[in-house]
Amino acid sequence: MPAYLQIVNKLLSLGAILLQIITVILFVNLILFKDFKNKFFKFFNENVLLLGFIAGLSSVVVSLFYSQIVGYPPCELCWVQRIFLYPQMILFGLGLYKKDWSIVDYSLIFAILGSLVSIYHTYIESGGSSSLSCATGALAQSSGQTSCVIRYVYEFGYITIPVMCLTLSLFIIAIILNKKYSNKY
Repeated sequence: MPAYLQIVNKLLSLGAILLQIITVILFVNLILFKDFKNKFFKFFNENVLLLGFIAGLSSVVVSLFYSQIVGYPPCELCWVQRIFLYPQMILFGLGLYKKDWSIVDYSLIFAILGSLVSIYHTYIESGGSSSLSCATGALAQSSGQTSCVIRYVYEFGYITIPVMCLTLSLFIIAIILNKKYSNKY
């Protein structure tokens, strides 16, 4: 593995961990405290569209970097995860451009579905069983597909590409729900 790729993997993994910490804080606040006046939570509530756009854009850039520049072929589940993450950039971009908050409902659905696929992908990547043909290495190779169990990135003992996708999806869910429920209090 080239040195630049090791550095990129570490940086992206550290970014994912930071995003996971922020996501947990947002969910804990949403569930337990409901304190939306704090500067930290106020920042996320006021910048939902911008943060969602950045999350969507980063998912597109990172996934294309790994598949087009590094050369990691995406498996079937990676494609499905992309289907749910790529529109986030467009939805949040349009919402940001038009100052239209109504997109968050659509974005929330994409993020939830993307999270479910990412959880499943992480499960089978960690050794869980699957009925999908892409999940097994031998069957995938014989059919010319990429196996869903190959870990191209594995940092800090748990950060993989599906975990990065899950992190972005959960972050989007957290910022949307915090925005929606902050208006009720």
